[in-house]
This record gives sequence, structure tokens and C-alpha cells, in this order.
Amino acid sequence: MPFLGVYRKGFGVYSRVAVGIALGLLALFASISLYNVLIDLPNIAGSARIPLVDISLSWGLVCAFLLFVFLGFLIGIFVVGFETGIRPLDSSGKKTVEFLIDTQGELQKVSWPTRYELVGSTAVVIVSVIVIGVFILGVDWFVSMVMEYIGVL
Repeated sequence: MPFLGVYRKGFGVYSRVAVGIALGLLALFASISLYNVLIDLPNIAGSARIPLVDISLSWGLVCAFLLFVFLGFLIGIFVVGFETGIRPLDSSGKKTVEFLIDTQGELQKVSWPTRYELVGSTAVVIVSVIVIGVFILGVDWFVSMVMEYIGVL
């Protein structure tokens, strides 16, 4: 397989895209959080002057960008299955891709309910929750009245 080639191209596309988007958003939020921490670090250090704490705006941006690129590379390995030449990393990436392919295959076997069945089931659940809630409210009220009557509360 060529360097950075896609492992099992065309299989599990939907699950790979969904997981890739979710992990990409997490990487973006991690990078933004790192940037915010690095920019705020001089304020956190306060009066204690630490030479390494004087991080400028550009260095914070560079560090956040490098973290985003690194996490993006790892996402590419574990979602797309890129070949890197590093055996443990490649085998972990292939296992992850196989898991995503199998997950999509299993989800395609599921018998999904129709819209009518889904609305009916949701209505039954909502009514059941309301009935059980009213029942618990009544029992709680009754028990508290009994406790007040006998002087416990």
C-alpha cells in the first residue's frame, strides 16, 4: 500500500465520515482550548515571573495550529487508515477502520421503525412517564401526610 493510501477504500464510508467529523470537532475544540490557555498563561502566573510563560499571541497560535495538525494526522490514521510506515500505528489504524466498517455493516442490518411506529412508541413512553410521575407524586404526598400525622415530620 502506498504511503498515506486509504485502507479498504469504499468500505464503511458513512461511519468513517461521521467519526472523522466528530473527532475533527474535538480536535478543533482542543486546539482552541490550548490557544486560550497559552494566551491566558501570563495572567495565570501573576507576579511570579517565569521566563517560559511570556508566550506571545503568535506562539499561542502556532502551538494551537500544530496541535490541530497533529490531531488531524492521527484522525486520518485512525479513520481513513493511512499507511505511515510505523507498524504499531498502522495496525491500530487498520483495527479501527475494520471496527468502523463492521459497525456500519451491523447498522445496515437493523430493522429501523417506520415513522408511524416511532411516533406511536414515543407517545406511549411520554404517557407512561407522566402516569408514573403522577403515581409517585401521589404516593409521596400520602406518605408525607402519614408522617406528619404521626409526628415524624
